Amino acid sequence: MKSSERNSNAALTNWERVGSWFVFLFFLIAICVIRSSYFTQLVSPHYGYHSWEISEWLINYEGGFVRRGIVGQMLYAIEQVHVYDVRIAIRLIYILSSLIILLILYRVFKSEGWSPVLLPTGLCLGYTLFSLWGRKDFLMLALAFAIFLCYRAIITRPPGKRCGAWLLLYILAAIQLLAHEASFFFTYPILMLYSYRLCCRSGMSWPRSAVKTLASFLPVLIIMTAVCLFKGDKGVAQAIWASWGEVFDAYPDASGSTLMGSGVQALGWNAVNTFKYHFHSAYLGCGSPSPLQAILALFVILSAYFLLTRIDCVSMGKSRPKCLNRTLLSDVALVQFIALLPMFTVLSCDWGRTLPYWVLSSLFFYHVFKHEAGTFPPVLTKASRAIHGFIDGSRLLRSPATYLLLALLTPVPNYYAPLDHANTIQQAFFAEILDFINHITTLLA
Repeated sequence: MKSSERNSNAALTNWERVGSWFVFLFFLIAICVIRSSYFTQLVSPHYGYHSWEISEWLINYEGGFVRRGIVGQMLYAIEQVHVYDVRIAIRLIYILSSLIILLILYRVFKSEGWSPVLLPTGLCLGYTLFSLWGRKDFLMLALAFAIFLCYRAIITRPPGKRCGAWLLLYILAAIQLLAHEASFFFTYPILMLYSYRLCCRSGMSWPRSAVKTLASFLPVLIIMTAVCLFKGDKGVAQAIWASWGEVFDAYPDASGSTLMGSGVQALGWNAVNTFKYHFHSAYLGCGSPSPLQAILALFVILSAYFLLTRIDCVSMGKSRPKCLNRTLLSDVALVQFIALLPMFTVLSCDWGRTLPYWVLSSLFFYHVFKHEAGTFPPVLTKASRAIHGFIDGSRLLRSPATYLLLALLTPVPNYYAPLDHANTIQQAFFAEILDFINHITTLLA
């Protein structure tokens, strides 16, 4: 009996590996086939200034201080020394930030022994890697990882040797928030909560812990307040666009368009109407509105949580992942989701970017802080234990087959909220296969 059980377990392990490789290769091939045009656009010398992918990087401070302007100001400062094609610089920044994120993820996944099944899906890299649709996302996530490392250095060093790490954290935070304010939600609420809990565990009263935490992160809060107040208007947008006139004249785009870019125009959007549009699009759809999309959106969120917190369920290598503290990872995922609720609701309907914010930042934080002292609020930990106790008690839910099927079939949005344009990667992949079969059939006929 024992021998047969060992053989059964071995067969199950081999099946897991085969299934994991199938899911991984499915998404990898789909991305290579379906997203090849986006990579071609990325390396193409002809890319319109008016596109959102390029124009958002052009926001600078030539019309006054405004949100998202620091990268554009740096690019503009170089242009003042010598006129150059800024589109090439933008593509190089994006390629470099994509490579940095890949290196970080390789390090994290290798260190933890996790299977890379999730990486090519829309939860992590599938829709924005080496595509300018990702805009500043990988730059912000790379800075978030560096900021997590800085804070770990702060809490592990003696009090007299923390000034340098704090200074570096504030510099990185300034660059990150001035590049794009969305980075605040997946970087600082969890750090502030963690800092507060550490203070409480050290014996401080909760008021002193709160004051110390707020004082420590005061520069970050000031910068975030500034970018929220100086959100820009039409006059600022026009001044920014006019400042790039020499570049537009020296390096005209293929269409010859002189229209103001979408990313710069957004500085003059009406906030209330924008929030209504984002919420409506995320949960009802902007193409064919339907209440069923709200149910689908909830399913995508629950599936993403399951796939994230059960990441050790499958294996592609010879060994199992290292011991995973699922309760801690669940705590991190729940905190990050709550912090990102503004992005999931009124601030964005670009779930192809918001989901990677959630998943990657959670994995980064868990990897950096899993060995440090300090816990999250007991109510959160109790909820995480209850959730995973329920999952572990269900043979179906704890099965690797369930994990792989969810990874394969969850309709993760291509870019906008779930199925807004019915263009998930699974649908697109099968459409490509059907087109190929039809083409072959036509040739044979």
